[in-house]
Amino acid sequence: MNTGTISMRYARALLAYAKEQNVEDAIYGNMLQLLHTLVTIRELPVLLRAPALSKRERVKLICSAVESSPVFENFARLVVKKEREPLLPFIAHCYISIYRSCKNIKAVELTTAVTAGEELKEKITAFMSQNGTVNVELFCKEDPSIIGGFICETESKRLDASILGSLNRIRKQLIKENRKLV
Repeated sequence: MNTGTISMRYARALLAYAKEQNVEDAIYGNMLQLLHTLVTIRELPVLLRAPALSKRERVKLICSAVESSPVFENFARLVVKKEREPLLPFIAHCYISIYRSCKNIKAVELTTAVTAGEELKEKITAFMSQNGTVNVELFCKEDPSIIGGFICETESKRLDASILGSLNRIRKQLIKENRKLV
């Protein structure tokens, strides 16, 4: 089974259907929720494959993971009917990717040691928006282990301006210099 091809087909079909119904933004939110739920509740994908659950119960379970709409319910019914439940995370990833591409959205993850202030969020958003040509969707998280500063990640780039990152770079440089001496 070619997971990528099948998932992409389902995601494209869902986006086309959602656009027809004028709910592609809501479905995008549903897919973000679904992906988050599938990642955080590790038992859910296993439960969706349980033979004891009827198809109706599987649809209800998928819909209960998000703030469901009629379009999403139809999608869930199709996925269950075709027995594609194991592909849900991949379909969600594909939908999110296609949606962002269509809407010219760049997802940016900002990691800080403490809660990020509005000023920092605005500066990161302005910097990443490439002079307003790209819409930025900023996701913030806290990680006290970075000590201070921030880490900014996008699809293909990572800017590590954290104290932990600086300390690690210094450590590597010292190790490299000491190897030359021996």
